[in-house]
Amino acid sequence: MTTNFSAPHRVPDDDELTRTLRVLYAAPDSAGYWSALERRIMDRIAGGEPLDVWWSVPTQWARLSLIAAGFALIVAGSLFLRSRAEQREMAAFDSVLGPTAGPTLAIREAPTEKQTALKYIDGR
Repeated sequence: MTTNFSAPHRVPDDDELTRTLRVLYAAPDSAGYWSALERRIMDRIAGGEPLDVWWSVPTQWARLSLIAAGFALIVAGSLFLRSRAEQREMAAFDSVLGPTAGPTLAIREAPTEKQTALKYIDGR
């Protein structure tokens, strides 16, 4: 691992590239551009039109989102009611059955010699 954090090496033709990019991205020199830009901005603000910004929700999405929220609310409510019904059903079942000490196991008698021999012959 190296700890040398030097700047990247310059390409020999970097000066020409930099000049070309500065020409492409330079602001216009004419005063008419800036006054027209100012006029467009002020007209937009004065017009009271809603601005298209990333946090504003388009009108078409508002209706769809309300429908989706309603559907989610219906699903959540039905799941809540279903769980409450299950809890009531289990409470009713427990009240009828009564408290149990634990799981009950079936106790079998030990097989006789004859049963053991038949089991060995059958292979079960």
